[in-house]
Amino acid sequence: MLALLCASGAEGILEQCDGILDVRVVTAMSELRRYVATGYVEGIVVDARLGVTEAVRQRVPQVPIYEFTPPFDLAAVMRWEEQLRTQRSALLDSSSVPEATVTKTSEPAPSVPTPPASEDPPQPSVQPMAASQVERPVTPTVSEPSVTHYNPVEARRHTTVPVVRRRAVPVLMLDSPKGGAGRSTLGAHTAYYAALKGKRVAVIDLDVNGDIAQKFGFTDAQDVRGWRGGSVDEAVRDGVCLVHESGLHIFPSPQSPEVVLQSPDDAEYLVNLCLEEMDVVLLDMPQGWTPIHQAVLPYTTKVMLVVNPAVDQLARIQEHADKLAFSGLDASVVSAFVNKSKRVRADERAMRQYLTPYTVRAVVPFDPTIDKRGGLNGKRIVQAMKPFWDEVFDFVSPKAKRRWFGVRA
Repeated sequence: MLALLCASGAEGILEQCDGILDVRVVTAMSELRRYVATGYVEGIVVDARLGVTEAVRQRVPQVPIYEFTPPFDLAAVMRWEEQLRTQRSALLDSSSVPEATVTKTSEPAPSVPTPPASEDPPQPSVQPMAASQVERPVTPTVSEPSVTHYNPVEARRHTTVPVVRRRAVPVLMLDSPKGGAGRSTLGAHTAYYAALKGKRVAVIDLDVNGDIAQKFGFTDAQDVRGWRGGSVDEAVRDGVCLVHESGLHIFPSPQSPEVVLQSPDDAEYLVNLCLEEMDVVLLDMPQGWTPIHQAVLPYTTKVMLVVNPAVDQLARIQEHADKLAFSGLDASVVSAFVNKSKRVRADERAMRQYLTPYTVRAVVPFDPTIDKRGGLNGKRIVQAMKPFWDEVFDFVSPKAKRRWFGVRA
């Protein structure tokens, strides 16, 4: 069986391989390891757009890997799979031949007469093999053209309606594998910082378990489900969108015990609406991996993965990082933030392994003044996140401006 890791177009690949190759689509690293543990995975076919080839090679080094750049070439994969079978059969044949026969095949046997000079000498029945080839299998190397990283901003990764981006609007996804990691707190400070700098910011709360509007002093809000207005101003008039004193626009989530998950259609509609009028769009996602992630992921320009290095969350963090990687996101799009009260470098080193292929961008310390005063009073959060905010929102510090324009003739 061949395991397939593909960014998009997996159905078309399966149709090409139907009746020719036994191919199974894998969507998570944990699922791939389970298949490999059964012993039925003969090779792994990886889409180069995912950028996870090295990560897969580190996790399952015993299985050969074939990396391809779309379009999918079935003939090349068949040749590679045939090469794997030939090498396996050669190893099995060499293991069944006695050692004495292999070492003495180059010497002629006494009973065999010497052939005439005009004739070619008979070839030995068993070819000698090097010791390194007998002891360990050789992983095939397939030469492929240069791989260009897949840009998740310019192209959509799912088989739905294509995304039309009329303006370069940053869309930040606040993501975390488990609740309580500080996702809403960090998102509120991010949106507030951009609003104070003059950006028109829209916050779309898609998490029904926690309302980010409460951090800005709003307690009651209308239900946004099923609303199909034509502009943000109309949403403000209908009470669907709340406006903060800083100019921040907030689309709150439905606070109802009957609502478990918001509709992906509603989320996609609000994102398209805000892309037309706003400068920054912030998405407060629900915990885990939901259909809402699949709906808004093609619009996302930056993923803020907020994690808490607790022992009971490490497995979820690793599984969530694998799902982001298999969804087609480049490593430069995802920025991980460790939310912890104290800076412990041992936790940072440990999180690098669980967040592969992504890296820790910053360690966000917990600010006790937030619990005492409420609202947005996290000075420590601002100090830790300011370099990231200035980079994403394209802000330049006043000192840098003075150095740039302060040159005298």
